[in-house]
Parts: sequence; structure tokens; C-alpha cells
Amino acid sequence: MTNVEIVSCSNAIDAHDAADFLNSVWGDGPEVVPMDLILAMTHVGGYCSLARRDGTVVGASVGFLGKFRGHHTLHSHVTASREPGIGYELKQHQRTWAQQNDISMITWTFDPLVRRNGYFNLVKLGAIGVEYSPNFYGEMVDAINTGDESDRVMAIWNVADKQNHVPQDAQRHTAIDNIEDSPVVHGLISGIDNVIHIPADVESMRAAHDPRVAQWRSSVRDVLMPAVNSGWTLTGMINREAYILTPPKETQ
Repeated sequence: MTNVEIVSCSNAIDAHDAADFLNSVWGDGPEVVPMDLILAMTHVGGYCSLARRDGTVVGASVGFLGKFRGHHTLHSHVTASREPGIGYELKQHQRTWAQQNDISMITWTFDPLVRRNGYFNLVKLGAIGVEYSPNFYGEMVDAINTGDESDRVMAIWNVADKQNHVPQDAQRHTAIDNIEDSPVVHGLISGIDNVIHIPADVESMRAAHDPRVAQWRSSVRDVLMPAVNSGWTLTGMINREAYILTPPKETQ
């Protein structure tokens, strides 16, 4: 993180830099967040941050204020980085910004099939997954998501000091060890943990137009969506390859 500075966007130049960087990350798809929208959002209290190393943008994040389940929230719409560790620092900047603005919750969505995102959100940050939306954005045609449905899990990150969730980061030998990378879901396993296995590298599978992506999407959706939308939550991972599902408090 040497020579990296993270700042809140404060002018048209910053908004241009954020929009251009996000477009470069998502490749040949439509504009991610237009510069004028970033500028308008930040002018009335929205969030945008830039990470620069020696003047070069290496990360950006854009969010807006909203309300989720009765709580005011900063909704982090998009965050991207090009260097290890920058994404984590951008989230810490969000956390500080939210606290300074008397906001106790940050929300965002993530693709439940992407292991590294699940681990980052649920374990490294300590957020929890509370809602499953099938094909949330509809068909996406950018270089990262093309050819797949845009299922998303809503993450909640309580950033008030007294509400921090203790993430579950389990490294154990269970029945999910050594499972072939095929569309098989191990959900709600009695006597072990409530777990759902996800593919090792769905991004590479998408890039190769692997037909198993659609099978994985359907299989995980069939188990995860009814569980999460009936009150179960994603609270961590086992072996960085399977989600830990926690039942509603009244059923624990």
C-alpha cells in the first residue's frame, strides 16, 4: 500500500477518473457508472472514492444512500481495484465515511458463484448474506459477466462498533472435501454444517463458455434462494469453497 492514497471524489476530474477506471475494469460492456451521475450523486451526499498510486488510479468505488429493511444504508454499487489489498482499503474507507455520516450499515450485492468475492465479503470483512435475487441485473453483456445470469446475494455490513459480526472461517475435513468440480450442491447437511459448495473458478469457466456455468447457477439457486429468502443467512465459508448457512435465530 506504499504511495497509495484513497480520497473522496470532490470534483469533475475525480468523477471522470472514477468512471474511466470502472469502464476499463469491466471491458467492452456498457458504461458502468456515467461521470455525470457520479458527480450529481456526490454533490447531494452520495459516495465515491479513488485509490491513486503516484497519481495513477488503481481503484474506485461508487455508492449511494438508501434504505434497506428499515435502516438507512450506504449502498456500495460498484467497487473495483487492480492491485491486491486495494479493495480492502476501499471498503475501510467506506466504513469510515459511513461512520462519519452517522450511517451504521453498508450494503452491496455479489455473485454467489465467485469464491473469492464470497470469502472477501463474508470472512475478511465480516458481512453477512441476507437476500437472494435471481438474475438481479438481467442479461449482462460486459466481458466479465457475459453468457451468465446475474444472480446476486445482498450483503449487509454493520459498521457500528457494537454490531460487528464475527465471521466463520472454517478449515476442516468434512464430507465436502475432495468434491469434483461439478454442479453438485451439498446443502443443509445434517450433522456437519449447513453448507453449499460452489465452483472453484466460475470466472474462467465463463470465459471458456463452459456449459457447466448454467448448471452451477441453477443448482446453487435452487438450494440457496429458498434458504436465504426464508431467513437463513450466509455467515462464512468452509475451506474457502463452501458457504456456511446459519438458520434464523428462532430455529437454532
